[in-house]
Amino acid sequence: RNIQLNNLSDQIEIINDDMKNWKKYFNHGSQDAVITNPPFFKFNGNEELLNDLDQLTLARHEISITLEEIIQTASCLLKDKGYFAMVHRPDRMLEILDLMNKYGLSPKRLRFCHTKIDKQAKILLVEGIKFGKNSMTVLPPLVAHDDNGNYSKEVLQMFEPIK
Repeated sequence: RNIQLNNLSDQIEIINDDMKNWKKYFNHGSQDAVITNPPFFKFNGNEELLNDLDQLTLARHEISITLEEIIQTASCLLKDKGYFAMVHRPDRMLEILDLMNKYGLSPKRLRFCHTKIDKQAKILLVEGIKFGKNSMTVLPPLVAHDDNGNYSKEVLQMFEPIK
């Protein structure tokens, strides 16, 4: 629906399939960029921690695919010097960086996102380049809300039309 609302139907095609079937649609090393918002939580076997809806369960928990499989797939899909971006949780940062390095994705930029300035980070944004040089920049935190609970200036700027 968002694609249609933004008149992007001629630029974006949705493939509704298991990510593990990527070889049916793409060649190895064929993509300039891979951007992902994967399941955040490892599944430890305790089904009481899962959501009632299968769709939410698969979106939030590593049941059908693991973090390692996602990063490995991204690396396979990317051209040399291809761009990788992921949103995840800060408590998995070390694992993410280790896996990126394991699969040839050099971490380049890292940013923590906070709901408020005095709260712990809730989200981690990480970018990498396939076979890039070893150098990483940690960006200033993104703070979503000001002290009054309103969106921060930076977040409001994100919603402004592109000129």
